[in-house]
Amino acid sequence: MAKFWDKILTFLGLIEEEEEEETISDVEFVRNQTTRRGNVFNLHSVNNNKNMRLVITKPRVFEEAQAIVDHIKNKKPVLVNLEETETEAARRIIDFISGATYAVDGNMQKVSQQIFVFAPPQVEVNAEIRRELNEHGVTVTLDE
Repeated sequence: MAKFWDKILTFLGLIEEEEEEETISDVEFVRNQTTRRGNVFNLHSVNNNKNMRLVITKPRVFEEAQAIVDHIKNKKPVLVNLEETETEAARRIIDFISGATYAVDGNMQKVSQQIFVFAPPQVEVNAEIRRELNEHGVTVTLDE
């Protein structure tokens, strides 16, 4: 009954509401879906000249976008090839990944009509990436 009166007095502004601290226990989320592991290439970080790994993915459905964003959050640049993805799914995937990339202050580069590179802020994406990809057998054409 005391909580009832506390709510009324709080509503009327006669007492201040006490903020409860929210405690969150460590919870591990397990994904049931299997994600394909992309090809990985070495790149160089702009800031510290350490070798970076470029993860290459070919998502086909929107549900694979979260795994791609996880790579970006883990400071790995990702090449996303949408050539075999349906148009609507490709649009949703790009929207999701580009929003997440923006949120972590990363950058995005359109390599061709349906190939994009998303990188965390520590990795600079420029024209040199075309040379790196060509060295590893990936043909890149710019559709500008």
